[in-house]
Amino acid sequence: LKPFWLNCSGQFCLSSHEYRIPPQHYRAMEGAMRKYHQTLLLALALCPRAVPADECPVGATPFPSELEGNTVKYADLFDITYHDTYKVIKYSPTMSVYNAGHNAVSKRGQPIPEIVLYQCGTPKPEFADTGVSTSEARYFEIPLQRATLPWGGPLPFFELLSVTEYIYAMDLTYISSACGQLMEECVPSIHLSQYDSNYSDTASNNSVVFTDSSGTGWTDTEWDVEFQVSLDPGILNRAEWISYVAAFFNLESKASEIFSIMRADYNALKALAQQLSEEEDRTPKVMWASFKAETCSNPDTDCDGVQGWIQVDGSWCHCGDIWAITNAHYKDNLVTDAGGELIFAPATPPAGCSETTNTDGYKTLSCTGADGLVSYKKFLAEADAIIDETYIAGYDTTAHDFAGSFQVTADEVPALARNPPNIFRIDGRVSDERDGWAVGSSWFDHSKAEPQQLLAGMMEMIWVDSFESPCGLKYFRRAIPGQGQTQVSHDDCPYYDDSGNHDCAAIHEHLHEVPICTPPTAAPTPAPTQAPTPALTPTPAPTPVSADECPVGATPF
Repeated sequence: LKPFWLNCSGQFCLSSHEYRIPPQHYRAMEGAMRKYHQTLLLALALCPRAVPADECPVGATPFPSELEGNTVKYADLFDITYHDTYKVIKYSPTMSVYNAGHNAVSKRGQPIPEIVLYQCGTPKPEFADTGVSTSEARYFEIPLQRATLPWGGPLPFFELLSVTEYIYAMDLTYISSACGQLMEECVPSIHLSQYDSNYSDTASNNSVVFTDSSGTGWTDTEWDVEFQVSLDPGILNRAEWISYVAAFFNLESKASEIFSIMRADYNALKALAQQLSEEEDRTPKVMWASFKAETCSNPDTDCDGVQGWIQVDGSWCHCGDIWAITNAHYKDNLVTDAGGELIFAPATPPAGCSETTNTDGYKTLSCTGADGLVSYKKFLAEADAIIDETYIAGYDTTAHDFAGSFQVTADEVPALARNPPNIFRIDGRVSDERDGWAVGSSWFDHSKAEPQQLLAGMMEMIWVDSFESPCGLKYFRRAIPGQGQTQVSHDDCPYYDDSGNHDCAAIHEHLHEVPICTPPTAAPTPAPTQAPTPALTPTPAPTPVSADECPVGATPF
């Protein structure tokens, strides 16, 4: 087998092979041939043929012309206005701004410019055209042919839309998707760390870079776009960012169908939670807690009785332990929809505690010292369920010590006294270890694409024996050492093969199912008050119909 390589768009990619195989060896070579074809297809996908500006790639998804003239508001942070051959993504002028910690100092606090997506084979719009309101607009030809993912947030939406074949590069350091990991086995060059010395040039090589408002994986080029799913305040709002990704591929209809399934299941769970609250006549209280140990190496010398952050030899460290209540809008949204109530700090912080306001308007309460610990324990005592977000390296389940970190006993905290304890962690699903140290959590890269799964998990946590979902906890885990955590590896992808002959093409073609987390209901049949109606003759199963036909007797639109 002789591989041939050619230069395409400044990079070398696999072009073809010359085969010289005797006929008697054809059967023996069948597996190798199959693997070759998969490799060739993936290589060509990563280095696509250059297409003139006035031409569309073969099979390009058509522009959603049925949306022309409409403005569709998605989530809280962006909307899309549709025109003849282009669409304009506009970010919220008040909520969508570059983060105060963005890598580019000049961008911090500034509004994010709009994005103009124009159909291949059509003229590129200009500032003077309808709907384009700023000279700073960014322009991209669609359907998108190459994408770079410097973090895991966009990946589950690419998977749901079955467009992973267009991922040109991806930082896999913390990716918890099994098939996302397997893509590296198929194309080793796909992994690109955002800390690589050549990251910016490689990531933005004719590839749209899905960064965020903080500048994660920012390349400082015209190819950056801001995927702000983590800033959207609502649980359902975050899932609707599937429409943002879909806009780059003209897959609005598919995104709408997927989101509709999520929303219907979420709302059914929400209604069930309200029913549980009414039936049990209670509203369970939930607390999001965290602990940070003192970080100053010489506290007796450096701190000298000071509590809080100080600077020592040019570096910051913290004097004393910190116990915090870490509230946020999305947490309140999730707990409330599950039929619970978030524990808030009072307007005036108690002794030993102070407050800071988050970007979403919610507050974080931090307590230090002996007085702060006494105040903090009172909040822990109120909670029916506690979610401990304390950082633990590698999400090691055996290293978690709730009672030790918060210096409490079961007599002081009812949630700890329960059997099993009603203390939870957000490390229910993690990746296997990479490079000997890196472990990713699905809480950060996948949970936003499954709002119904998050709500079902929260309901199981606060309603305990009164509610059970077919989806289980998944992203949450009851904090019992060594239990409840699922570790995901590339060999968990259904297209993995022990012999290395992975079905790489199937990774991209796979149609991901949206989990339905509302438990199946079987209402009891009431006792008859009159003679029962004779049983009906069973109706035969309907004959399958093709996609463009209606079943006989279908209800009219």
